[in-house]
Amino acid sequence: MNILKIFTLLTLLTLFACTQQNETTTDSSVESVGFAGSPENSWVLGSQENLDTWIKWCDLHSKKDIDGILNLASDSIRIEGPNNQTIEGKENFKSFITEWFKNYDVTVDQEWGIPINFMDKDGNKDDGNWIINGHKLKTRKDAEMTIEDNHANVYIKDGKVRFFKIYNHSTTTSKMVSTTFSVDMSNYNEKFENVCLNGTFNNWCGSCNTMTDDDNDGVYDITVEVPSGEIEYKFTVDGWNAEETFEKGTPCAKTTGEFTNRVASVNGDTSLTTVCFNACSTCK
Repeated sequence: MNILKIFTLLTLLTLFACTQQNETTTDSSVESVGFAGSPENSWVLGSQENLDTWIKWCDLHSKKDIDGILNLASDSIRIEGPNNQTIEGKENFKSFITEWFKNYDVTVDQEWGIPINFMDKDGNKDDGNWIINGHKLKTRKDAEMTIEDNHANVYIKDGKVRFFKIYNHSTTTSKMVSTTFSVDMSNYNEKFENVCLNGTFNNWCGSCNTMTDDDNDGVYDITVEVPSGEIEYKFTVDGWNAEETFEKGTPCAKTTGEFTNRVASVNGDTSLTTVCFNACSTCK
């Protein structure tokens, strides 16, 4: 994770902490992970329980579980979104998500999250937690998918989401196209249970797109919908137990940061050429 980005987010959270009125408890035994406003005030690691609350909150969106989401929301919840959008109170929030889910399918792909807790110079520790969270918000209507690269600053206390602010870093809208991927495993000599497809279109999710070999010829395939344009992907074995590895400069691959993955450009429904596992060409 980019350390500069983390410090930037901590700074943003400091601004919220200065205006949030919270009950505090005294605890000087915990180790600081950063400071807020002044080196005498600290950020310390928060609880996994509150982080899990936020993850559950996001997961309920894909199920369109309005009652489940509202059960995790405080009555006085306040939400601040991009473009100066503000929602205050549970009833207004209910109206918003009811209309939202009526028009869109919503998915929140988690990328990283850190629970932290504010403690002042006297050891007074806030009973609630801030969650710094990076995610991709995907909203789909018909064949069009909009993907937002966001981070959220979230305040959770007593198991209820009380406040969060969304910062949008980029937004892309693409048409979804049906794409068939296939890989020949005849040169793979290790034992395995299944072959998986992972890529930018499924948030590198592990085993959520498992491929099949219905005719037992060693070629595994799967058809999924992906956003039109450039995609990165690779074939993996048993989730992430084993994966393809490519050197920088490999013709069929692209290096993004520290990762080198297969790359393809798709502009309509298509079937990509069958390739050998860990190779650009067919198996010999």
